[in-house]
Amino acid sequence: CHGQGTLQPPHITFDESPAVLPGSSILVQQYVESAMWFRPIVQGTSFARTGKGIPGLPEDGTAYLQSIGGTLMFSFTNGSLFNLDSVDLAEYSTVVPNAVTVRFVGYHPDGSTVTMDWTTDGIIDGSGPLADFQTFGFRGSFTGLSRVEIPSYGWSLDNLIVSIPEPSVGGLLFLAAVLSGLRFFKRKQTP
Repeated sequence: CHGQGTLQPPHITFDESPAVLPGSSILVQQYVESAMWFRPIVQGTSFARTGKGIPGLPEDGTAYLQSIGGTLMFSFTNGSLFNLDSVDLAEYSTVVPNAVTVRFVGYHPDGSTVTMDWTTDGIIDGSGPLADFQTFGFRGSFTGLSRVEIPSYGWSLDNLIVSIPEPSVGGLLFLAAVLSGLRFFKRKQTP
């Protein structure tokens, strides 16, 4: 059950089942963790779940997602709305260490969108002493989303932090009115 505030666990680490063994990478067409569903935007393509310890790839000590040439979208499996709070991003590999711009497109239920581009620092040394992943935070417009798409490729992604929007005052008042109406209706029917 999803409640208000940050999900428990507070972030999606991409370490859940099926486990990706250290030193390995697998291509997948979908992945679900904490009731959030990750899949390519274009059906039939795939993305990688990469384990720690692969020479030449970014390292943060855990498994993560990589986009080789495909794209990615994610949403809750039950269609719940969410806020996108932050994400860790890195370049694709030490072979392709160039800074990469990763575009995030958030979709609201009314069809409107918000867009944000993050550019990595281009510093990657795999298992060396440098931090390969950087944390990027999202502004307030990335709230009340039904899904997020990443139409860019050539990135590595980990530690996605999402939260559940708090109900609005209007929504709570509407719910209270409905419940009061049902109670009144039920009372009226009882002789």
